[in-house]
Amino acid sequence: MKKDAYFRNRGGVAYLCRILCLCGEVLFTYQKDGRGSLKRCYLNRIMDSDLATLEKKVKGVSDMPNLACPRCGEIVGTPMLHWEGRLAFKLRIGRWRKERM
Repeated sequence: MKKDAYFRNRGGVAYLCRILCLCGEVLFTYQKDGRGSLKRCYLNRIMDSDLATLEKKVKGVSDMPNLACPRCGEIVGTPMLHWEGRLAFKLRIGRWRKERM
């Protein structure tokens, strides 16, 4: 688990979850910090996936691809820059599901 300023600012509550496409394909494992619904996935919280190294490769939002399912091709999320300056994927409602680990 990553414990940085973002983790502490959100009350020190975190858990791991799998993000899946509706077709059942596991996209990646994600560390969800804080309470509330999952609306975006920050690149520095994505684990055990090709996307985990994406943060080091891209310079900005224009370099990021859409988050798409490798099996069915469904667009699950779009790149965004959060107001805190962190790169993330804004998740599209109804295109994905979450399994808590």
